[in-house]
Amino acid sequence: MHYKKIFMVLILSQYSFCIENELSSSNKHALSPLAPQGHWAVRFEAKTKTTNFSYDNNGKKENLGSKYDNINLDENILPQLSMFGEGASLGTTSSSMEVDAQQFELTAGYGLTDDLTVGVIIPYRKYQRKLNFSVANGNLGINPRFDGSLPLSAANSPYLPTSIEGINPMTTVDIQNILTSEDYGFAYKPLQSTNNSGFADPTVGLLWKAYGTSNDALILGAGYRFGIAKEDDHNNLLNTDVGDGNSGIRLRMEYFRNLTNGFDLYSKIEYGIEFEDKVTKRVPKQGEFLVPKSSTERLKRDLGDYRIYDLGLGKSWSDYRVAAVWHRSDKDSDHYHSYKGTDISALEANTYAYANQWEASLSWSGVDAWSKGNLPLPLIVNLSYRDTYEAKNALAWSEVYLNVTSFF
Repeated sequence: MHYKKIFMVLILSQYSFCIENELSSSNKHALSPLAPQGHWAVRFEAKTKTTNFSYDNNGKKENLGSKYDNINLDENILPQLSMFGEGASLGTTSSSMEVDAQQFELTAGYGLTDDLTVGVIIPYRKYQRKLNFSVANGNLGINPRFDGSLPLSAANSPYLPTSIEGINPMTTVDIQNILTSEDYGFAYKPLQSTNNSGFADPTVGLLWKAYGTSNDALILGAGYRFGIAKEDDHNNLLNTDVGDGNSGIRLRMEYFRNLTNGFDLYSKIEYGIEFEDKVTKRVPKQGEFLVPKSSTERLKRDLGDYRIYDLGLGKSWSDYRVAAVWHRSDKDSDHYHSYKGTDISALEANTYAYANQWEASLSWSGVDAWSKGNLPLPLIVNLSYRDTYEAKNALAWSEVYLNVTSFF
């Protein structure tokens, strides 16, 4: 039909680096969603992520639940137990954990010119932490006569030795009651599996093709991220944020180059500048494992700026493209300021993070099929798998994601 011919001309003119009337692989497979002038480019991405592991501050891979596993709840965790002497304990913990995530992202851009696109990114995320937690083998139990309205003392202790008749060892339920009760000073939410979902922080910005030839192109991008995500729940030990809730600037540079024999090179660098904001946190002392509710403060926060790098090699044939990509993300340490002058160094510790991942992808382009009238819209589908092989202070994600791009 006539409108299809006109639209195809628009797309071909937008993809200025064509070779022998064929689109380069970077455009045919929409590696960057620049839109033709006067038209929209839309991409929908669905990603599923899962892990049972994380990397600590030394880059050591460990079980995800290890933070709460094999912990002896003795005087080192609860200093008030020192009155019962060496070896007094509420028990030893057993913990294992798995995190599953589903992330959905809609990107829509409008072509002001063939080289300039303005648009928006709208993310939605769902996180589920599956926790198995128990406590056993303690030699202290609940004091049935404990009065939480009175100061703690030897005569008003929450705990008593199990050597006293009628005092039973702590159960997992007893430990949960201690964590959640105001009487014991913690007032956490129960340590259990959690589900969290909602819209993350959206971005409004632009992409500009600053340079392009028949063989390569340079695209620059800038955007403003609006911090609308719900603030972290400081009363939940296992809370997973859908977003930082922090506003910032996103800067991006992408470079594409066609090589010989159907190969192509793709690279991307993104730099994120985080703005200061205010958050409510429990402020731990150095080495403190369970932080009392009384330590809660309103703090000034400055999240560390981040960087994301992608370097990929692709191979195209017919309407298909396969690619291998090296992906790295890293962020600077976070900083906090207490208006009360509280030592916040424990909050800032171990907040520098990075993750190195490899990725393999397969994409199919329906641009040619659409131009021949076999599809109602130009459609590009990409399926990718990404896995973490090295990291620090980060989760060891394994990810599968699908994105679909079209123009209209």
